[in-house]
Amino acid sequence: MSDPITIAAATTALLSPYFVAASKKFAEKAGEDAYAGAKKVMGWFRSHLLHDKEGALKKALERAQADPTNSDKEAALKVTIQEFLEANPSLQEELNSMTAKGQTVIQTANTHGDHNTSVQIVGNNAPVNTP
Repeated sequence: MSDPITIAAATTALLSPYFVAASKKFAEKAGEDAYAGAKKVMGWFRSHLLHDKEGALKKALERAQADPTNSDKEAALKVTIQEFLEANPSLQEELNSMTAKGQTVIQTANTHGDHNTSVQIVGNNAPVNTP
């Protein structure tokens, strides 16, 4: 299971395109997929706001959605999600599984010359065997 900081960072990264997509209504395929995944996470948050006793999460979500390009509001949302997950540890794995599905990894390697080796790894506990 991931820690609240990691889950909060992944969730904030996943929600950012949702906020931008909602304000700009872009229709590219990648945008639609990101929007759909983040919309699912937003629905999850809305259904779990009863655990947000002080209303901090709701306020942070509303502020980030109202100004999706503001990095300060995105950072505040990340901290608020982290605090929410720390206060509600039973929800961490559920949210982690949702945000992990929305993550995309892009790797690029440029290798020049003779007899070079490049290694790229994604994921946790990935073994590396070198010749």
